[in-house]
Amino acid sequence: MVTERISCIMLEDNPVDSDYLASFIRQYPVLDLRASFSHVLEAGAWIQEHKPQLLFLDIDMPVMNGMEFFKRLQYQPICIFVTAHSEFAWEGFEAQAFDFILKPVKSDRFAASMERLNEYVSLMKRADIYDSQIEETTIVVKEGTTRHVINISDILYIEALKDYSKVVTTDKKLMTLSKLKHFIEKLPQTQFARIHRSYAVAISKVKKVEANDLFVMNTKLPIGKTFRNNIKPLL
Repeated sequence: MVTERISCIMLEDNPVDSDYLASFIRQYPVLDLRASFSHVLEAGAWIQEHKPQLLFLDIDMPVMNGMEFFKRLQYQPICIFVTAHSEFAWEGFEAQAFDFILKPVKSDRFAASMERLNEYVSLMKRADIYDSQIEETTIVVKEGTTRHVINISDILYIEALKDYSKVVTTDKKLMTLSKLKHFIEKLPQTQFARIHRSYAVAISKVKKVEANDLFVMNTKLPIGKTFRNNIKPLL
């Protein structure tokens, strides 16, 4: 678990939304809210000087779209987009956003984002994570001096954490430097489906599919709009 506080700022032009988001941030002692801005120029200058670790960023901003603002930053913090416009989700991820939270922000969704953030920050502090090697029926993951061999048939899902991936089985969660794209290209397409920018699931392990989520065993995972066609074999 992350013990050091994560410095963060908000960029949100709506005062009501800004106060609402700040109330969520203050519920997590690991988050150190250093500043809040309503204008991209002020925020940009502050970010370049102080280099916060995390940025909560609205997309619908005056003067400059939040997406364009983030792309232009020389120093780019971990970015979580917070917006009322779901149509920006894929573009946000293409801009290397860590996460994308829709307004109105809900406590369970914010908590899920913080859990992923905690894992990611912990990963960045480690030096013993290696690439995975995908073989015919197994995946080999090195972790320090330990060599983990995972049967492909035991995988429940794989989660992307920016430059890392988490491979989840019924009894293990292993981190690797391999990106999710690497797994998608190598694993059998008849056995795995990408359901979201951040998730690929083992088709045989899917227990239930709802409008915007599906369940792998007891774990609820989101379905991304761009990947809805991949869900058809699961229905």
